[in-house]
Amino acid sequence: MNEDERQLFHIFLGLCAILLVLFLGVQLASYAISAILILGVILVHMKISRMRLGALEKPLERFERPGVTPGYGAMTLAAGTLACLTLLSNPGQILASLCILGFGDAGSTLVGTRSKRRLPWSRNKTYGGTAAFFLFCLPALYFAGWPALIVAALAAIAESFESHIDDNLIIAVVCVVAFRLVSGAGF
Repeated sequence: MNEDERQLFHIFLGLCAILLVLFLGVQLASYAISAILILGVILVHMKISRMRLGALEKPLERFERPGVTPGYGAMTLAAGTLACLTLLSNPGQILASLCILGFGDAGSTLVGTRSKRRLPWSRNKTYGGTAAFFLFCLPALYFAGWPALIVAALAAIAESFESHIDDNLIIAVVCVVAFRLVSGAGF
């Protein structure tokens, strides 16, 4: 498994989610992501049950990390995407959240794995990765304006901490809560 390919695929999936919303609307995109998540659960169940997946076997193995439940990362990405689609009502904030989730998380890994200077509060995270997270989120400005910068910064900080919870879920929760707070504050 090549981690760079995995992260580029993460960006591709984030872009696909954004395009789904732009071309189908939030509701149909939610249905599509829900169907993908259900299909993913079925595939993971089949894989854990040691069933062969035929032509899907090789492509799925290519993007898996060793020692991780098969499909776990893809399922948490779909779940995080679905959370943004269903728990936010403003389409601009939804699209900005999908940028943050799809681009920021991948950017932090792409740059962070090449950075040397570790964060004082996290042995496995770097200053470069956290900065890259924020910079990769800049397209979110197009959809939600400057409040997206606040949300991206909060998501970058949240992602920089060690956690046993998948980053895709943490980032989605931060986006939903932060955009709701920003909206409630009148921004």
